[in-house]
Amino acid sequence: MPKFISEHASAYNYFCAFFVCFGSLLWGYDSGIFSTAQAQTYFNEKFAPSPAVLGAIVSSYTAGGAIGCLLSDPIGKYSGRKGTMQFGAVVSIIGCTLQTAAVNVGMLCAGRVIAGLAIGIIYFAIPMYQSEIAPPEHRGSFVGLHSQFIGFGYAVANWIGFGVYFTTGPFTFRFPIGMQIAWGVILLCGSFWLPESPRYLIEVEKNEEAFKQLKRLRKKTDGDFLHKEFNQMSDQINWEKENEVSSLRGILAKPSYRKRLILGCGVQIGQQICGISAINYYQTKMYESLGIQGSLVLALAGVWGLTGPLANIFCLVFLVDRVKRRTLLFWGSIAMTMDIAIVMAFVAVYGGGPNEVANGFGIFFLILFGILFSLSWNSGCPVYCTEVFPTQIRAKGGAIATFWSFIIQIILAQASPTALANVGYRYYIFFIVMNLLTAVLVWFFLPETKGKTLEEISEVFGDTFVAIHIDENLKIEQPVNNVEKVALAKPLEDANYLEKI
Repeated sequence: MPKFISEHASAYNYFCAFFVCFGSLLWGYDSGIFSTAQAQTYFNEKFAPSPAVLGAIVSSYTAGGAIGCLLSDPIGKYSGRKGTMQFGAVVSIIGCTLQTAAVNVGMLCAGRVIAGLAIGIIYFAIPMYQSEIAPPEHRGSFVGLHSQFIGFGYAVANWIGFGVYFTTGPFTFRFPIGMQIAWGVILLCGSFWLPESPRYLIEVEKNEEAFKQLKRLRKKTDGDFLHKEFNQMSDQINWEKENEVSSLRGILAKPSYRKRLILGCGVQIGQQICGISAINYYQTKMYESLGIQGSLVLALAGVWGLTGPLANIFCLVFLVDRVKRRTLLFWGSIAMTMDIAIVMAFVAVYGGGPNEVANGFGIFFLILFGILFSLSWNSGCPVYCTEVFPTQIRAKGGAIATFWSFIIQIILAQASPTALANVGYRYYIFFIVMNLLTAVLVWFFLPETKGKTLEEISEVFGDTFVAIHIDENLKIEQPVNNVEKVALAKPLEDANYLEKI
């Protein structure tokens, strides 16, 4: 059972994993701020959105995100993991500025499309970067930080929305929307001090630089673990680059890669189809369906925003690196099925009625849904999605998988206001069915990936693994100046690089 603090990750390693989460914070904040914006008087008077127009305003962001996902692979191919995040930060600053200055629905939607484009570009780049710099035994908690800061972004957005409710005029819209610009600026400026992913550097044949950066990311540089880890990365990545496919046609033609792609898309769809995105965007409308009015609606949104990140912290500390990935996702889906069924029952029987106790229970189980999601799929999905792809197709596979995540969000963002207005509580039946279906698919089709390095996961899918396992002894060449040198699949320009540790 892994310790909470890694014995292999340096303080710099933790800093890097945390810092890129400003991009995750940007995504969570922007998604959450429109949940509260639609409850502000100024927003409704200025833009006067019908349910269909409101759905278009919200879904335009996710539409941009879907396009951005497809752009992230070609951008990353030439600029790397770090360059992808920098490019996305610049685009986000432009989009968020347009949203802040919006004077009509068209300008607002344009800003949200551009901001969504930025999020799509960086959405998978962040957990991919975290997974590639993480020590294998703590990969779950490193990648889980992405989800943690998305949740934190929701919380910040909800409480800022609650705070500005007590002011009046344009400030109630311009200030909270404009806060998004700050997160993009911080990510852009600070990213210049981050290292590039060692795995990406090996992929582009910069082995010396890759070893240098990996050495900075690890705590102990005088033991075997650093040598083993680098040896494994170098051997496997170079072999796959020379022998495996990386084009989309090749991925679809190779059965094991096709399976990986389907699984990656499946877990991304499962994360959104459970109902969490609909609640995030329209929870204020759901509270109103239970008879809640005024500032209390925004206060409850703030409570929702706090409970999720707190539950996710528990998941990162006690669950994600200790419980099997399949177990976490399966029981999460089962728990959310039961919870949303209870919410539907309370809304159907007591919604909007005078029974305050019953309506209170309905609110409790709606908030509990977010807690259950944070304990399971919130961290489990991005971790699993980064794990199933080998290095040379990780960016491409992740881009396609997250594209489908945004497609589901678009559908739900567009459909939910109309569905809530026309069919009411019956809308929850859809999420009950989807959660049950997801649980069945997880149980029967997801292979387990916990406890293996990113390179060793190739064995899970029946692909060739040519490197040493992380728990094997090193292969040693002849001594050079009385120092044993680790054997590599591809020689480095500096033959004595390991002797400089």
